[in-house]
Amino acid sequence: MTKGNLRTRRRQIESARSSGQAVVPEIGESWSRCSPVLDAGATTAPVDAEPDEVAQRWEASPIRRSDVGLEGQLTQAADAGDLVAAVTDEEGRILWSSGGRTMQRAAEQVGFVPGGRWDETSAGTNALGLALLTGAPATVFSAEHWCESVQDWVCWSVPVRDRTGRSLGVIDLSGRWDTATPLAEITVAALGRLVESNLPDHDAAPEATLRLHLLGRPSATFGGQPLALGLRQLELLAALALEGPCSLEQLQMQMHVYGDRPVSPATIKSELSHLRHLLGGQIGSRPYRLTVPVQIDVLTVRDLLHAGDLPGATAAYEGSLLPESEAPFAEEQRFVFDVSLRESLLARGTATELLRFAAVHPYDEAVLEQAVARATPTDPEHHEAVARLDLARRP
Repeated sequence: MTKGNLRTRRRQIESARSSGQAVVPEIGESWSRCSPVLDAGATTAPVDAEPDEVAQRWEASPIRRSDVGLEGQLTQAADAGDLVAAVTDEEGRILWSSGGRTMQRAAEQVGFVPGGRWDETSAGTNALGLALLTGAPATVFSAEHWCESVQDWVCWSVPVRDRTGRSLGVIDLSGRWDTATPLAEITVAALGRLVESNLPDHDAAPEATLRLHLLGRPSATFGGQPLALGLRQLELLAALALEGPCSLEQLQMQMHVYGDRPVSPATIKSELSHLRHLLGGQIGSRPYRLTVPVQIDVLTVRDLLHAGDLPGATAAYEGSLLPESEAPFAEEQRFVFDVSLRESLLARGTATELLRFAAVHPYDEAVLEQAVARATPTDPEHHEAVARLDLARRP
């Protein structure tokens, strides 16, 4: 396309936009979605992920592990055409980028960098966001971009999906509108097909699950493999799983992991970085949060208790939550959980269930007294309950 044709195309788009219209219907639909949520004068996309998180997520990305030399091919295309290349995750966050000299500087000014979010809600109408949203290749030219800061750009994006159709991210090339060339669009499309044809087979399998065993003797597994974790690392995972997303300040100072213990932000970040590496990048930041399915034994027991299944809850109870932890959140969760189960057992538990609880709390005389009262005097359970109560009462 000649420069004259490009200028004509830009004028047509700008004229249509000034009258509230779009030349391309899907662009108009995108503008309608952006209008109530994002100011067109926004100067930069949000960059809300830490460098080590981005690096670890890129390392784990199936797109990177397709082993087709994607980074080299995109870098070569970007250098040759003074373009900027990017690859995102399934949420539209850039995990990797490379650019020619001019476009690299322009990209840095608008947040088109690793960690930048280019989904439609975050960055307005753009090719990356449209490709994610529609599941089809997308081109956004000049003033078709919602935000004025990138209206001198043209972007070509193609989505990448695994064999089940699950979105893995987007491959993009972007440059100045007045140097637009169909070669960039062809390159992106070809690379997208190449990556999809060479994805690792196991990436079509269900996502790995983090399982936290917090009752009794704490442990954790990820994808069925045990994780070698210290108490502090288990506390961090438990805080994120039970308390939900947390800021660094909450983890350091408030009611979560460290409380009044003097721990520096650098120490917390180091621990989280190690955990993120163990989980294949599946800890987000700002706020910190788990981005992987989680199963927690304490919640399973709580759900059984809430459902009225006292025998099931008692059978699954293997001890107090993180019994050696002094973290404020753990102490609170432990107290609430143990008291809830204890009160239910005192109200309607059998001698067997009461004795199981007493095995964890051997000096709880009220529980043992109820076990004595509810066991038939000739049953072994009655004798066991009497003996345990006698031990609990000894000075």
